[in-house]
Amino acid sequence: MAESETPWKKLTIEQIATALGVSKTTVSRALSGKGRIGEETRARVFAYVKDAGCDPSTLTRCSVRCTSHNLSLVIPSHFVQLDLPFFRKCMGGICRMAAQRGYDILLCFADPSDTTQLQRQLEAKKVDGVILARTLISDPCLALVRTYGIPYAAMGRIEDEPEALQVDNDHVGAAWELTRLLVQKGLRRIAYLGGSDNYTVNIDRLRGYYRALEESGITPEPELICTGIEDNEQRLDALEAALERSPECILCSDDAIAVIVLKELQRRGLRVPEDIRLASLYDSEILLNSNPTITAVQFDAAALGAAVGRLLLDHMAGRATANRQMQGYQVILRESTK
Repeated sequence: MAESETPWKKLTIEQIATALGVSKTTVSRALSGKGRIGEETRARVFAYVKDAGCDPSTLTRCSVRCTSHNLSLVIPSHFVQLDLPFFRKCMGGICRMAAQRGYDILLCFADPSDTTQLQRQLEAKKVDGVILARTLISDPCLALVRTYGIPYAAMGRIEDEPEALQVDNDHVGAAWELTRLLVQKGLRRIAYLGGSDNYTVNIDRLRGYYRALEESGITPEPELICTGIEDNEQRLDALEAALERSPECILCSDDAIAVIVLKELQRRGLRVPEDIRLASLYDSEILLNSNPTITAVQFDAAALGAAVGRLLLDHMAGRATANRQMQGYQVILRESTK
């Protein structure tokens, strides 16, 4: 029989990966010649394929067609207009982890009313996996990746799918601890100003606040709690309503709210911390530059990004992973709550 008529055996990339004890991604890179991979590993893959009596060229064509070595990072569209150090650091962690594994990151902007860019990436098979930078109660991006059956992971908590790949900061624990520390300082009338109720992060922070008050024997006052705040006008309106109830402290769900609150308190002639205390459930550089400096919760955004990238890539490589991972935090007490 002529060489061109050799009855080649059928062999899948997954079979090769299992036999050699490497990931499917590694096999794909070896066969396609794309991505970072050592020559020794590449030689092992081709030697195995040859010994198995399989046509390497067929596997190579399949590998090139099926693997892009790209990940999509989905970011809410309105974040483009904001200066968010948290997401810059998260992106840095994700990009470094992806580069170590031979992957590149494609940015994708989306919001609940427009997911066309993500759908275009998925339809064109431009990406092998998706990272969701924010988790919403009702997220069309999540429904889209599920429809296409592509691997995905989220930074945050996915409300209706605990088995999904997700890496989150312990927002409930952080809010509970900071609120508890404020109570231990003798404060009982602690107002809470929170962001959009559609983000799970804000839901979890409010949950921690409630837990700390209830465990301290304090009945939460609805008049001291305002959530769903999304812009500066709403922040000022919420502060006005809270001040009418004479709170001893204002706890803000994030740094943006805390900065606006501090400026407005000072404009009204209210001294922090002498007349009223102030704290934030997220720390950033802008809080360090405030006067007085603001008590806040620190999270390692770069570590969060690296962790979600690692989780997704390990899953794609067939490695056993814990589907839900939780990152720690640190409460930093500063001048605003003395």
